[in-house]
Amino acid sequence: MTYTYNFDEIRERKNTAKWARARAIGAIGMGIADMDFRLAPEIVEAIKERAECGEFGYTAMETPDYEAVLDWLTYRGAAPVPRAHLVGTPGVLYAARNGMYTVTSPGDKVIVQTPLHTPSIATAAMQGRIPLVNRLVYRDGRYEIDFNDLEDRFREGARVLMMCAPNNPTGRVWTREELESIATLVNRYDAYVVCDEIHRDIIWGDRRHLSPTAVPSLAERSIAVFSTSKTFNMGGFHVGSAIIPNEELRARFVKQFYSIGHTCVRPSSLDLAAQTAAYTKGRAWYEQMMAYVDENFTVALEHLDGLPIRATHPEGTFLLWVDISELGLYTQELREVMSEKWRVLGDVGLLYDTAEYQNKNELEHHVRLNLATPRANVIEAFDRIRRYFKS
Repeated sequence: MTYTYNFDEIRERKNTAKWARARAIGAIGMGIADMDFRLAPEIVEAIKERAECGEFGYTAMETPDYEAVLDWLTYRGAAPVPRAHLVGTPGVLYAARNGMYTVTSPGDKVIVQTPLHTPSIATAAMQGRIPLVNRLVYRDGRYEIDFNDLEDRFREGARVLMMCAPNNPTGRVWTREELESIATLVNRYDAYVVCDEIHRDIIWGDRRHLSPTAVPSLAERSIAVFSTSKTFNMGGFHVGSAIIPNEELRARFVKQFYSIGHTCVRPSSLDLAAQTAAYTKGRAWYEQMMAYVDENFTVALEHLDGLPIRATHPEGTFLLWVDISELGLYTQELREVMSEKWRVLGDVGLLYDTAEYQNKNELEHHVRLNLATPRANVIEAFDRIRRYFKS
């Protein structure tokens, strides 16, 4: 069967976290990082077919399910991954935290690189771990790792670096040279890397995602975690994968998950059917989605031209990191401007600086806007922003 995809379709989504408040105040929701596109029909059909069998006993990943993930990685240009290195997980955040617990103990120090996805910042302080911040620096139009500061954090005794590749919210795609520099430090200080690669398929231009697990000098000390969540708009499914080249580390990771009640490679039947269908039948949908969202960035950036806020096309992710520092707004003021003036709801920059953002009112520097939405939403949202400044 041949399917057609309509990314221009405006869907109500009133029962989703991103749109519930937005609809209530007549705003456009551009906050939470899920897409406003209908799930690929190939995935829907696979779920229906699995549901109609009427059997929902225990399931396990079989050879076709492993091959689906590995073939997708090859399609996306990844270095070959042996099947033995692949571990099924219940999702990215679960797996990233499990990876951190695997290589640390209570009282150990954990590095996070801000700005960063809020739950990832929170991870570093869980179960008695001590967070250390290695803040990314903005140079020549893009964010970079401050390696001198990063080494200082390792000197303090950090056991693991929690990476995000590509980085959420800045969209940086890390280069081989950067990863090799991290490898030097990780090996020097007997540490590890746990890398959140949930956006690994959303890469723009001629860039390529490179996992730490594919860098020879870093692979044995790396855990990479990913899923179909961002690629196929499947954030509501609890299924994902980890790549762990080090056999002993992989065994510890699986054992750590089991200690909290999860058996790896045993997802629910519907989750597994959806993931395998996405990786085996979702390429056409994915490629058309990427072209569509890429054009959304062009439209958004054209609308920002000449305004006192600015942004550039990210290297990865479907998120626009907008510099609003010239406005001099504090957190509460910015939220009021977004909800009452722009009527466009994005995420304030404070969320990516600290996990302790509740009741804080600080000078804001950025807004994160999600552009994985129908073109009409992008045009209307940025028209509203532009009218605010022109009035």
